Amino acid sequence: MDNQVFHGRWWAPDGVRRFLNVACMGTLIIEENGSSKLEVYHDQRNSAIFRVYEKYDVIWGETADGRKISVFRLEMINENICFQASFNAHAVLVGTHIKTGREPIFDTCVIDYPYLRNWAFEPKVKKNELEEDVYDFTVDFRKKDHILAKTQLDSSTELYIYRHVEFKHDRFDTNITQATYLSFTTSYLSSPDFFVDCITEYSQFLSLALFSRQEPSVIWLKKSRSNHYCQLFYKVDMSVNPNDFSLIPFNKFKTRIPEILALWHQVYPQISQICHYLLSSINYDEFDVPDFLIVAQALDGYHKRFLNKKDGKDIKKYEDEINAMLKYFNDVESIQKCHIDSKMMADSRNKYSHLIPDEEDEGKNIARGAELFRLTQKAKVLLSCCILDLLGFSHSEIDTCFNSSSLRFLIDRIDFEETD
Repeated sequence: MDNQVFHGRWWAPDGVRRFLNVACMGTLIIEENGSSKLEVYHDQRNSAIFRVYEKYDVIWGETADGRKISVFRLEMINENICFQASFNAHAVLVGTHIKTGREPIFDTCVIDYPYLRNWAFEPKVKKNELEEDVYDFTVDFRKKDHILAKTQLDSSTELYIYRHVEFKHDRFDTNITQATYLSFTTSYLSSPDFFVDCITEYSQFLSLALFSRQEPSVIWLKKSRSNHYCQLFYKVDMSVNPNDFSLIPFNKFKTRIPEILALWHQVYPQISQICHYLLSSINYDEFDVPDFLIVAQALDGYHKRFLNKKDGKDIKKYEDEINAMLKYFNDVESIQKCHIDSKMMADSRNKYSHLIPDEEDEGKNIARGAELFRLTQKAKVLLSCCILDLLGFSHSEIDTCFNSSSLRFLIDRIDFEETD
């Protein structure tokens, strides 16, 4: 998506004293990652109006073609006393004027993700089993959108995953374009803030499912009985191409996907930070000690929140926590291949988190350098096991997940190195 530019007039919705109903001409620029900058201009006699823009949670705009725009939480980044000021914006809603992101005026949110179809997709063009160079396809052109998954998140919110088909043809050519998108609907009018929370929650789920950062590229809001869509922008990280690997393979668990999506919603408040630690550990370009500590801390948090005291035992030593998790997953083949040393995990975690001096290392099994990197990779596999278990996967299904993901190569390499 290229930068979007909106020229028009901008004003504070309630005005301030002598600036009541005074508007500035200006330009709103929305970049590919959703970050926004507003540049406004005014003659020097009213230059103080620039100060108004930071006093309000929202500034309204209107373009020459009549489009209404709401710009939220401006922060001045540059000012020319005579005629110009520039602001960064926290979020932008194109299509209507509202005074707060908490205003309930929508009941439908549609989101595009660049790589969602890498996960949820039903190909309609397939290779012919009998003839190598022949392809068969069947498309119902009467119905452009097909529901791949649907689940009830709570009493008023539903989540849909759609497959969308575009069919274009002329005398000589036929083009079929297939895409996948996500949609939330509510039984009552909801706010942009509510839908942003939903997007944040399931962006993390998709990041887990595809085992790479996934962020929305386009967000549309509307009322179900209206054809008028509003587009929402806010700054997001760029999505990472998963290269067709999925930690949670959609097609292999298709019948259970609605159940998994609903269960994610239930456990999200407790697991979101732990899952964030796991996902942040797979995106680093360079490895250092804090990368190990992130995963080690997440394992500690997982055990304390979800496993401790289940059998009546209150485990407090980190080494015992790791042993308890290894025992619980001892029938997972991928965990067996990782050969995780619980004492090395504990000693290394204590060493680096408490900055213990080297002279106190005697008798400790501490990983350093390349060995610490390998230990972090093993811990990442164990943490993935924990999260998949919480989402209802059996231990044999966890192995299925690992065999479909990029972790398969990591696990096989670890097993080879340990048994060589």
